[in-house]
Amino acid sequence: MGLFNRLRPDPDLGSLDTRSADRVRDLVRSSLDALGIEASVDGGHIDSSLGYLSLEPVARECADQDRGSWPVIVDEVVKRMVRSLVDGADQLSDATIGQHVVWRLLPDAERMGRSFRYVRPVQGADGAVPGVSVALAWDGEETLDVLNDAALSEVRDLDVAFRAGRENLVEDLAAAPVETTELAEGVVEISSPSWLTASWALLPEEVAARFLPGGAPVLLAAPDHRHLLVGPDAEAARTVLGQAAGETPVLPVVRRPSR
Repeated sequence: MGLFNRLRPDPDLGSLDTRSADRVRDLVRSSLDALGIEASVDGGHIDSSLGYLSLEPVARECADQDRGSWPVIVDEVVKRMVRSLVDGADQLSDATIGQHVVWRLLPDAERMGRSFRYVRPVQGADGAVPGVSVALAWDGEETLDVLNDAALSEVRDLDVAFRAGRENLVEDLAAAPVETTELAEGVVEISSPSWLTASWALLPEEVAARFLPGGAPVLLAAPDHRHLLVGPDAEAARTVLGQAAGETPVLPVVRRPSR
């Protein structure tokens, strides 16, 4: 009978059993305490000194993941929800996301422990490029937060969000200060203080038009967040980009990522 009770769906957080739901509530309380926020966590809600929040996004995110990763996941989701309250938006929604959402190049290594079923492929000359995806991020005044499935749970039209994300990334490329260094004939290293510099690899036409005019297909690689490499689609350039990029995939992008 005890086993039966532990596996019974929680009446307030249906994606978890009762024991798991209690564990998530305890983790939420700990995260809020660490942030110095007074709150009561009961049933399916958080009633805090900042406002009223649902526990559903936390529960849905944890339901797909190993219990050992729950402390990190809960802390991440709680901090994002608190930040949204401080910024004046209770939830990310179709009405609030467009102004701040932006495309983000997401390496597979950054997906560990979090659910990103919504992400879209980066399309190269031979199809989807392995090891990277197109994700959405919340571009705040001082932070750039990659959005996972739980963060986007209230967004119903992801196509609109992805279109807005591309438009905002194009604006970032146009507005950010850059420095360029020629590494070899036709191969250019682009440096910028923008944390979206690497994600400019998702804008091959715009990058090529600005830094490698001529209209031919280009190769791109993003060795870190603040640098982007671009060169012609040629074997010599591929070798130079590969050496400079290290383990980062070289992206022979000739089409836009699917939107």
